[in-house]
Amino acid sequence: MRIAIEGCMHGDLDTVYKTLQFAERKNGFKIDLLLCCGDFQVFFFFFFHCSSFKISAFESTEICFQRYPVAVRNEEDLQSLNVPPKYRSMNSFWKYYSGEEVAPYPTIFIGGNHEASNYSWELYYGGWAAPNIYFLGFAGVVKFGNIRIGGLSGIYNSRDYHLGHYERPPYNEKTIRSVYHVREYDVHKLMQVEEPIDIFLSHDWPVGITDYGKWEELVRRKPYFEKEIQERTLGSVAAAQLLENLKPPYWFSAHLHCKFSALVQHKEGTLTKFLALDKCLPGRPFLQVLEIESEPGPHEIQYDEEWLAITRRFNSIFPLTRRNATFGSVDLETEDCRQWVRSRLQARGTKPFEFVQTVPCYNPSQSGSKGSFSGYPRNPQTESFLQFLGLPYLLDCMSEPKDLSYSPASSNQRVVSSATLFTLVLFSIAASASSANLSFNFYAASCPTAEFIVRNTVRSASSDDPTIPGKLLRLLFHDCFVEGCDASVLLRGNGTEQSDPANKSVGGFSVIDSAKRVLEFFCPGTVSCADIVALAARDAVEAAGGPSFQIPTGRRDGMVSAASNVRPNIVDTSFSVDEMIKLFSSKGLSLEDLVTLSGAHTIGAAHCNAFSDRFQEDSKGKLKLLDKSLDRNYADELMKKCRAGASPSATVNNDPETAFMFDNQYYRNLQAHKGLFQSDSVLLNDNRTRKQVEDFAVDQVAFLESWGQSFLKLTTIGVKTGEAGEIRRSCPTTNM
Repeated sequence: MRIAIEGCMHGDLDTVYKTLQFAERKNGFKIDLLLCCGDFQVFFFFFFHCSSFKISAFESTEICFQRYPVAVRNEEDLQSLNVPPKYRSMNSFWKYYSGEEVAPYPTIFIGGNHEASNYSWELYYGGWAAPNIYFLGFAGVVKFGNIRIGGLSGIYNSRDYHLGHYERPPYNEKTIRSVYHVREYDVHKLMQVEEPIDIFLSHDWPVGITDYGKWEELVRRKPYFEKEIQERTLGSVAAAQLLENLKPPYWFSAHLHCKFSALVQHKEGTLTKFLALDKCLPGRPFLQVLEIESEPGPHEIQYDEEWLAITRRFNSIFPLTRRNATFGSVDLETEDCRQWVRSRLQARGTKPFEFVQTVPCYNPSQSGSKGSFSGYPRNPQTESFLQFLGLPYLLDCMSEPKDLSYSPASSNQRVVSSATLFTLVLFSIAASASSANLSFNFYAASCPTAEFIVRNTVRSASSDDPTIPGKLLRLLFHDCFVEGCDASVLLRGNGTEQSDPANKSVGGFSVIDSAKRVLEFFCPGTVSCADIVALAARDAVEAAGGPSFQIPTGRRDGMVSAASNVRPNIVDTSFSVDEMIKLFSSKGLSLEDLVTLSGAHTIGAAHCNAFSDRFQEDSKGKLKLLDKSLDRNYADELMKKCRAGASPSATVNNDPETAFMFDNQYYRNLQAHKGLFQSDSVLLNDNRTRKQVEDFAVDQVAFLESWGQSFLKLTTIGVKTGEAGEIRRSCPTTNM
């Protein structure tokens, strides 16, 4: 199979198609497919020029002809195109849209930062933009024959990355630019792809890709790139993480209007051949033809089963306002969804739904008239696609959510916006952050993508394993309560904190190590392991459906880790309220913090021996209940799961109701006498803590507000800053 790849289309479909037809005649072969890396509908004006291209191992070829740019369907679309008004003009795309012209090759394209965004939004999930011209959507995977092609539309902007898709046509001066910024939701879906991708398309380059090619030559041609390369801001952080995760054999990009090749060797030994191509201008390398092994043709564009299953699973959390998605609420069971999609495809077939015009085409005889059309219709392709997957149509939804969506809301819960929570948290801890020499956005200059990298690592790991958030949260407690929040719990070796039996069941280390490896690649020797642990715990709560807020950073890593310091400094599950108050007070935490932070047990799991003191083994080897305060039915469930002689690895969820959701169910469980640990149950029985338990049980928002404040106090316990400690190169070992 021969696949042509084009850089920035910039509206020159006619030019590109004629160039490929010339190449076919000159070299005696056939092009099967054209891929375009974005900026599909932009147009510029040149009267005559020569175009150059490369055909695999064949010689470079030059051809000169009139340039006929393409742009939009009609004059309404011009209002949704981010180019200066003086350049907005109808050209020839309307001929392809109307069917007057037909693309001579199947064409697949992604969006860049210069498309008619109203039309792209109609086809958010992908679909035919014109006959034989297929848009991959904001993110997507399709098959062409047996070749899997994935893509991510748009360009990366850190300010908008964590927002939802809140922009709707008609766009204003701001949203016409932000609408094409890559969003975490779309990247997160692509991160779920497990089956091999053969070719991946992105408009902007993965950040750091220059390390794998001749960047010195690139800088000689583009000297203004050097500063961005050194600062690791040239390109997309999101694309870099997708490259690391997907590892496709081929990756093509555009955007920077120059040719650059690189060869990425992944740690598993696999290779990715990266190529960025130029825009369609005289004498510029904007085309490449790739020969790739494939099944015999004829080939056609088809839906991809795995991608449809991912789309179906994640559509319920599609973020349609400025708020990001709550990934922790996604059902992680994939096999049932795959089987359901497979049966639907077997019944209907894999061909995409047919192209349908949704607006009147431009009529050159009525130039200057916008016709009778007004408004932004639903695209029948998208409607049919969603009906096929059993999903609702959400693209014209505008309303803000009515609740926090952490768990099913009860009628007596107050509603508070995340912005209110964020402001409250910042105000309440400003003094403590300052006194500890921590600061917000500590890495803004030295490693601006630090928090993004940690967050994405946590979310990816949590998607694969729903127990990860609970493990990361427990890891933070076991770190901060011993030597302060200094990552001493991560140090390995004889006699370290990890060697104490109380830490044998602590987990989440691999997630921290993974984030550290990526950070060392992008920002060597800059981000501390202590900050990674704190950020990962914060992001774990959000991944499980809890609140999102900022925390100060600037912690440094400790150099001391002793097993003997563990037991005197952590809560034992058999503790009384008095014992917990004494310990928490020694860490600068209040009684209210004690009750609030105990709410961490709304997620996570415990080994059976952690609550075995509530039962006793009788002479027949069976367990009987000792603690009569425990609900009898709940006790019976626990004794079934943790029979006498049960495996030491057997675990029970801390929260028997909503085990993987960060909500206020923990306090409801206490009221129902279903606290897993003795240290949980005593909070309901003690007059000093009962009222707060009862309040949180009926008011989730009150708990979440309090959680933000107490969590921030927790993460500032005994921090090392300034010249104290070090920034470890590897979290399990000191630099000495």
